[in-house]
Amino acid sequence: MKDKYSDNKLAEELDLIVLTNDTHEKRGLKEGALGTLIRSYTRESEPLYAEFALADGSKREEPLALGEFRVLNEKNERDLSVIVKYLLTRQSTALRSEKA
Repeated sequence: MKDKYSDNKLAEELDLIVLTNDTHEKRGLKEGALGTLIRSYTRESEPLYAEFALADGSKREEPLALGEFRVLNEKNERDLSVIVKYLLTRQSTALRSEKA
């Protein structure tokens, strides 16, 4: 059965995604970076867009090709652990910023 977790063409806006390669590394986004899809699949020739929170607290909108990410499934134990790890990292970064 095809769904958004196995076929990126079915990804939707506001889906939480993870980059699956280092294509965007020069722009500060390595494999494993989490983002939110903000413009979903429209046509073969147009990219999708995702927003990523960067380490310095800024956000970046990045065009993506279909093969550069996968949608995270919060009902999947492995994906949930990725989400929790990301949130804990963001929380500790925010706490350090508050103390500074």
